[in-house]
Amino acid sequence: MFETPEEKIAENFLQVREIAKEVASDLVIAYGAEIYYTPDVLDKLEKKRIPTLNDSRYALIEFSMNTPYRDIHSALSKILMLGITPVIAHIERYDALENNEKRVRELIDRGCYTQVNSSHVLKPKLFGERYKFMKKRAQYFLEQDLVHIIASDMHNLDGRPPHMAEAYDLVTQKYGEAKAQELFIDNPRKIVMDQLI
Repeated sequence: MFETPEEKIAENFLQVREIAKEVASDLVIAYGAEIYYTPDVLDKLEKKRIPTLNDSRYALIEFSMNTPYRDIHSALSKILMLGITPVIAHIERYDALENNEKRVRELIDRGCYTQVNSSHVLKPKLFGERYKFMKKRAQYFLEQDLVHIIASDMHNLDGRPPHMAEAYDLVTQKYGEAKAQELFIDNPRKIVMDQLI
């Protein structure tokens, strides 16, 4: 896995934020990271060497797709003990959580929040069959009311475009405008403002 030193990331962020102010003065860019969980993450979080979301109580935590449930549960419990609230990134990717309402509810009941990717909310025919299973999982979690946030997981405009508008429209059609507003706007805003969801 490629790693960039935290100091370099912070420096790049400040540069991007300054450029963005010149281009769109009303655009607010918040500092944060999707944190791939490894054993050293706990120490880095405790020492504030890796960022939470906009310096809030929330940290976006990612696991390997095949991480066993006991390891996910253990890692999230340790993060919670640091006083940090995990937002579990793209829960539809994890085999250990597939169609398992009990496990996801257990993590939510412990104090975690969940996120699914906007591209996985969309209909499989729009993007081919390759990730159809993730789209089915995302739909299951939405139907069980186990999702707190829908976000893009955008890495670039070509390989992983955001598809936020399309996903917002689909969620509005299926679950109503209020639910779409909650998942795409209200809950993410609360996180970056360090408020309770």
